Amino acid sequence: MSFNHRVSFCIVCARVVKYAFQNLWRNAGIAFITITILTLALVSVNALFGLRALTTAAIAAVEHQVDVSIFFNPRATPEQIEKIKNYVYQVAAVTKSDYISPEQSLAAFRERHSTDPDIIKSLDVLDNNPLGAILVVRTKDTADYKKILTALAADEFKTVIQKRSFEDRGRIVENVQLLTSRLERFSAGLALLFALIAILIIFNAIRVAIYTQRDEISIKKLVGATNGFIRAPFLIEAFVYVALSLSTTALLIALAARVIDPYLGPLIASGGFSLYNTFFHAWYLIFGLQFALVLTVAWLTAALAMRQYLRR
Repeated sequence: MSFNHRVSFCIVCARVVKYAFQNLWRNAGIAFITITILTLALVSVNALFGLRALTTAAIAAVEHQVDVSIFFNPRATPEQIEKIKNYVYQVAAVTKSDYISPEQSLAAFRERHSTDPDIIKSLDVLDNNPLGAILVVRTKDTADYKKILTALAADEFKTVIQKRSFEDRGRIVENVQLLTSRLERFSAGLALLFALIAILIIFNAIRVAIYTQRDEISIKKLVGATNGFIRAPFLIEAFVYVALSLSTTALLIALAARVIDPYLGPLIASGGFSLYNTFFHAWYLIFGLQFALVLTVAWLTAALAMRQYLRR
């Protein structure tokens, strides 16, 4: 490309950008509404993404605390206890087990009730330790706990096992999943509604801009302007809508995440979860993908709005 061609190309690009911002200024009210609706749609979509990440972390934290406690009869022998331990390991994929001896159980019981003199006196009167051993088991999958409980319900273990305590947080997980599912459906519906409104507003904004410049467009076509030259300012206008909307969305999410993150620590026992990091650890992927998708939809909408006038 020669120097003159490069200069001509730069002049054309400058004019295209100039016309695009003239359109935005002329229709500032519509532009503001379009950017606001697009921002609401993007915030809804990102809220859905954040909710999913938060739910996954919360469920993982709850499942991490699930365990089965097996309380043995004080008269159970070490051989019987060892047999049951081996049996439990065969039934389920045990990731961790804690064995608490009768002596440790008694010491822990005394410590818990150290402020109750009546209980301490009662323990001192007894000749034998009334507490048995305890086996606390954790597995990889929460479904394995039901297998353990079913297996230990066999008659052969009734004289050895005094009680089985399943700290069942499965209902909590189910409730969290149910609530999340409802919130996700609501958020998805809201995002879809805002997306449809945004598409209609972009379509209307481009149509209004074209209508107000219909005479200019006709003159440009008469003097030889190509459809590409006429179309470019409106595509740039749509680009500005998307860029400003996504920038505003990212700013709102960053502020909201900074405010919310300090309150998530006590709620998620495992810790380490951060909404801010969820969004901005790989922000170029998350917001880049959103930008590409929304810009594609905006350009298709703008092209559809311009099609009628460019045929003339």
